[in-house]
Amino acid sequence: MKNNKRFLGICLMVLLAVQGWAQMKFSFTGVEVKETVLADGTVLMQFPSGTDLNGLAGLDMKVTVGESAVALAAITPNPATTFITDGEIETFVYEGKAYSFRFAKSEEAGYLFAYFNGNLQAQEQICFALSDDGFSYAPLNEGNPVVSADTIALKRAVRDPHILRGEDGCFYMVVTDMKSGDGWDSNDGLVLLRSKDLIGWTHTAIDFPTAWPERFNRDDLTQVWAPQTIYDPEAEKYMVYYTIGEKETYYKIYYSYANEDFTELTEPQLLYDHGVGIIDADIVWYNGEYHMFFKTEQNGNGIQKATCGSLHGTWAPGGKYLQQTNDAVEGSCIFQLTGSDTWVLMYDCYSSGRYDYCTTKNLSDFTFKCSSTNTSVFTPRHGTTIPITWEERIRLKMHWSKEE
Repeated sequence: MKNNKRFLGICLMVLLAVQGWAQMKFSFTGVEVKETVLADGTVLMQFPSGTDLNGLAGLDMKVTVGESAVALAAITPNPATTFITDGEIETFVYEGKAYSFRFAKSEEAGYLFAYFNGNLQAQEQICFALSDDGFSYAPLNEGNPVVSADTIALKRAVRDPHILRGEDGCFYMVVTDMKSGDGWDSNDGLVLLRSKDLIGWTHTAIDFPTAWPERFNRDDLTQVWAPQTIYDPEAEKYMVYYTIGEKETYYKIYYSYANEDFTELTEPQLLYDHGVGIIDADIVWYNGEYHMFFKTEQNGNGIQKATCGSLHGTWAPGGKYLQQTNDAVEGSCIFQLTGSDTWVLMYDCYSSGRYDYCTTKNLSDFTFKCSSTNTSVFTPRHGTTIPITWEERIRLKMHWSKEE
């Protein structure tokens, strides 16, 4: 009960704080602080990594309201001794007015996982989860969708969300436009999404037979699966790549370039033919070349990779399986841990109801790390993970977490 009262009190003061931030400013000597005004009017103060926020009294902090200096003793509680670290809320009172701010001591503040939950239409939705370490995740919005499929997709269901931090500061997300209840050969397109803040998303659904009727016959096109996006520095454009399935042939990886608004695609072109069917490609740049991870079909099922010095050169297959399990897997995602030379390979053990996480320092030799901890509201399927900043993490929690 005491904690609930304290929480309600803080909420009230946070609401009152919005008016005050236009007036009160903080400055420090001996450390560079980045201030960002968030949508709710509060300020995110980002300190360099390693700063001891509990020792800020030694940084010679100054507070001003307008042009006038304010004595630290006049602020209740005294922020020189009561700072709270790592993104928590600090609220204080000056001349009867409540002020609120948040802290972040480094740019990177964890990881965002975009995923869907299962094969029912109600589960084929875009969901988000947050993690401190890249291995253990807590869903946002109590596990409910953050983007409802029926508002963006022709099939009113989506799968396989891939999220990318763009070169322009925006976020790009692509998903399979598919309802599995209609059959595994029932989808003919994908959805493009773009956001400046991870909250509001523009979207465009692209139906391949409609966009390119001379290239695709709806009866012969069986799949447009698992799209992903990468920035091509040579073309200076975003390249969307995906699996296409057609009758009388096996799965291959194709690509298109997006227009500047991320609302249109060029006609699909072949990116990689493995000689047998492959799906779920994921491309990263490492050590002077591109590494394409994918799931093989028809030749033993598992995660393999191919490498190439350019996106449109000749891809060299690695020829070995990389998953550290005997269970069936798909939907791999590879990402680098923040401030580390360690990479994480995560993949969906789809028939076993879990995700597995492996680590590597060379993208060739992998060690099993852990499996996901699933709950009744967190049953993640084929998704992707990116690092996020404190500002982004706080914005997401403010928007989606009722407890925050």
